[in-house]
This record gives sequence, structure tokens and C-alpha cells, in this order.
Amino acid sequence: MTINKVTLATALVTSMALAPAVMAKEGSPKGADTVKSHKQSYQGKRFSNSDVDFSNCREIAGGIAVQKDALTSLVPADIKVNSLSDMGFVFEGSDNLGMLIIRSLQCEVIQVTDAKGRVFTDENVAFAHVGTPINTSNLPATTFNNDGSNGADFNIFALSYQTSSPAYYGAMKRMGMKTAMFNEHMINAQVDTTPGTCDVAQLSVSVPGNHDYSFSIFGEVVEATAECHPGGANFVANWWSVDRKKRVSALSNLVTDQTFTETAGPNVYVAAKPGTTMGSLIGEAPSAFTGFSGSGYFPSGGIGNVDMVAEALGKLAR
Repeated sequence: MTINKVTLATALVTSMALAPAVMAKEGSPKGADTVKSHKQSYQGKRFSNSDVDFSNCREIAGGIAVQKDALTSLVPADIKVNSLSDMGFVFEGSDNLGMLIIRSLQCEVIQVTDAKGRVFTDENVAFAHVGTPINTSNLPATTFNNDGSNGADFNIFALSYQTSSPAYYGAMKRMGMKTAMFNEHMINAQVDTTPGTCDVAQLSVSVPGNHDYSFSIFGEVVEATAECHPGGANFVANWWSVDRKKRVSALSNLVTDQTFTETAGPNVYVAAKPGTTMGSLIGEAPSAFTGFSGSGYFPSGGIGNVDMVAEALGKLAR
């Protein structure tokens, strides 16, 4: 299905089924050689917040139109999935369609500071998110918002949020994010096919594993790197989670100076693993982005600044 080049915005979201058998250790504290003193159980009811700083990240993001009812079946009953009509894209049949958001990043550095002030740093890590835009009128306020309540430019319910960063995985588990997964074998690689020009690059994203959100993205993308970064836009974006006890958490993002191309490129495809939930949503043959797509880059504002708060926000209002 093609939606007449629907573009949700200049950039969408900033900001991954069973977890792998081996639980990730958190990234080493800055200035330390071991993390033995920082082992923590995530089985209890106490959640805590973390500050997160991303440095020099390259991304691919896009949306694929799917049946809204299928998305609704994957989120808690208290969460309303937005249709394309709700998002302002109205045409015959748009009430019955929603958007599956698929995004992957590769960052040079990520730094996480937990509630006790301990700092964890990982280098050259990857991320992959799959989710859907939602109505947030019954959700609590996040640190970064536009209206003092729970407003943001983009609000996405996280069906899956995977990372190869132990530090980031630790932040997501401490906040109580239900769909967080550590996936150390993720790959997000980009090869410049036209050296010396800001033109195109060959992208290869692999999110492996025996779970419902195993997928790949491949193709020739519009290049968006530090060298080709002309200055970008600022926006607020939240990735939400609600567990079975109705506890709400959010990755609350303040994105600064992000470049985002109008399209990722005409030959970029997403392939879901056969027999998975994601495969049932988008089909098991490689799919182009039908809603929007873009290739993006956002720079470091200096390591140690707060780009995101991984937040435990309490229970849903009744």
C-alpha cells in the first residue's frame, strides 16, 4: 500500500519475545575497570530514573501503514493507537490504518547516569525500536514536554526496544520498560558508496534473534553523516511502555539539531523474520517504507549533557 508520499514530519522519534538467555552487564562505570559493585536485581517493584546522553548518532527511520486493529491488539487496553486519520492523514480507509514505526541508530558513544550518580559509558553501539503512535491524554507528564502535561512532538508506544549497549539496557530495565531487550549481536553499518560527496551510502541493519521483532533494513540511503550535517531541527519525542500492573515508563527525549532527509532513499527495504509478529504486520516479503522515511544524524552537544531521561512515571490514572 502506498500513501502518496505521506511525511509524518521532518523527523520522527528520537529518541528495542523473550530476552536473550544471557542478561547484559551494564557498561563499565567511567574510570572503573569492573562492574561487580553495580549488579542489580530488576525483579522488584522499585524503579528509578536515569539520565542519558547520546553522541554522534546516525539513524534510519520510517513508517509502514498496517491495519490499526492489528496494532491495537498489541498494546494495553488503556492505550489508544492513533489511526492515520488521527494523525491528520485523511483519505478513504485511513480510519482503519495505523503506522508501524521502525527505527535504528548507531552511536559513537552513549553515557548513562543512574539515580545514584554512577556513570556508565559504551562506545559504538546500536539501537532498534519498533512501535506505533498513540494518544497520550491519559498518560502522566514526562521531563521533556511541550505543554507541562504529557505533550511531545512525537509519542510512540514501544512494541520492542533493543540495544547492544549494556548501559542503556540497564537504564531501560531500571525504569521498568517492559519491552526492553539486550541484543549484543545487532549491526547497523553504513558504507559510503560515493566517497567525497554527500550523496548516498549502503545501509545494512540486522536485528537478529528468535523473537517477534527480529528484522533487517537494507538498501541505498541518502547520506547523513557528520561531514554532511548542515544543521537540523529540535523536537521532543517520547517512547512509552506500560506493564501488566499498569506502571508507566517513558524514554523522554529532547533532540537538538538533528538532520533528517526528506526520504531515506527509494531503494530501502525492511524484512521481518518469517513467522513473527512483525512479519504478520508488514508481510514476510521485504517492504518499502509506505508512510514516511528518512536518514538522519544528530551530533554531540558535549558528552555529559542530558538528551534523554529514562523515566518511571507511576501508574496509569484510573
